[in-house]
Amino acid sequence: MTIWNPDLSSYKHAKYQALADEIEKGVNQQVLVAGEKLPTHRALAETLGVTVGTVTRGYAEAEKRGVVNAHVGSGTFIASNDERQDSFSMLARKNDELIDMSINLPMLVETDRHLQASLRQVADDVPLLDLVGYQHEQGALHQRETACTWLEKRGVKVTPEHVTITCGGQHGISLALSITMRPGEHLLCEGLTYPGITAVATQLSIKVTGVAQDEFGLIPESLEEHCKAGHYRALYCMPRGQNPTNSFMTKERQAAILAIAERYHLWIIEDGVSAYYCESDLPTFQNLNPERCLYIDSLSKMLAGGLRVGYLVTPPRLKALVGAAIRSNCWFTSPITVEVAQRWISSASFKQTEQTIRSELRKRRVLAETILDGYNIETLEGAFHVWLKLPEEWRAADFVARVLERGVAVLSAEPFAVGRFPTPQAIRICLTSPATYEEVEKGLLIVRDELNSGLSHHLTIF
Repeated sequence: MTIWNPDLSSYKHAKYQALADEIEKGVNQQVLVAGEKLPTHRALAETLGVTVGTVTRGYAEAEKRGVVNAHVGSGTFIASNDERQDSFSMLARKNDELIDMSINLPMLVETDRHLQASLRQVADDVPLLDLVGYQHEQGALHQRETACTWLEKRGVKVTPEHVTITCGGQHGISLALSITMRPGEHLLCEGLTYPGITAVATQLSIKVTGVAQDEFGLIPESLEEHCKAGHYRALYCMPRGQNPTNSFMTKERQAAILAIAERYHLWIIEDGVSAYYCESDLPTFQNLNPERCLYIDSLSKMLAGGLRVGYLVTPPRLKALVGAAIRSNCWFTSPITVEVAQRWISSASFKQTEQTIRSELRKRRVLAETILDGYNIETLEGAFHVWLKLPEEWRAADFVARVLERGVAVLSAEPFAVGRFPTPQAIRICLTSPATYEEVEKGLLIVRDELNSGLSHHLTIF
């Protein structure tokens, strides 16, 4: 059988997009027919002289367009007309077969029971009309008081007038940047960081520069070099349980960074969302200097992604700006959602659930350390993921493509890299997105098996 050999030479855009275009063209011209199996990622990569990662992205783009249907372990097939019209069902089938370790998700332990109990409490105990009218832009006073109690347990001592209730952590980031920066200004952050920060910065026309980091987070010397070389307005960072590297600052490192921020008049925006289950006595930047530092947290990662409730703590002089920003954005966060989430985390039964989650996180971390023993991994008590620096012979894009062919989704370092910051050959493996311990184990064993393969057929020879 002759392998399908598309010609990508006439295309000016990215090769993976060109490949998806050729598949779509082949379907429209009936060169490729429904049910026909496309070449394997590896075989087509060798034919075209591209990386396996390029073919993987091309097939994924074609699947988004509804022209192919991928079955883990079987291959990629041209979709029928019925399948093309039912792309949602096609996606559902794919997800049923995939062990998705590419996204940090909250662990759903007795979630339905807690949600039902919280909804009943709100319906029985709260005058519902109080929850459906217009509210103060920062949130109802009693809800901000509850937020202060919760934040104090997180090491953030604050009064209600300096807390704004947000629609999750991402909304908190958007508000923090909009009140501390203006379009065209420059933001500093870890060179590898949560991709949501760069997405917000792009929307606000803010320029982002990555700072060097190590196992203790931001390197003060690198931060100071940037401050000397240009004018920067703010610093965004995750000192506790950094995403994706799992770094954790020392108090000495934190003090050095705060001193630099004070010297160069930088706002510090601290994101604490990833660190909820990470035990530490490290103080927040906001507690060390409440006049210069902002703090972001969220209940979404610890409860459920659909409960969009978070908190933004701001210095007193930014109070008017944050009020104006949230009014122009969404006016206020839904008080019904806030009430449900706050009652959920305040219940006596949730304390036991939280211990169950901590125990399960510990089990999954130990499992990852055991299965990936001998490889360069960064783990952290309470973290949702593992950071794996790949052996010398592997490129991250190829490794991600190889394990995806075998039914496991992980992320390379590329989405976390800021601008032109050097991207290491590393991957993030999320331990909380698979529903069961057994799925985590299966996924990690596939990752290890691929690591053990060493230099292999994944490399294309030119």
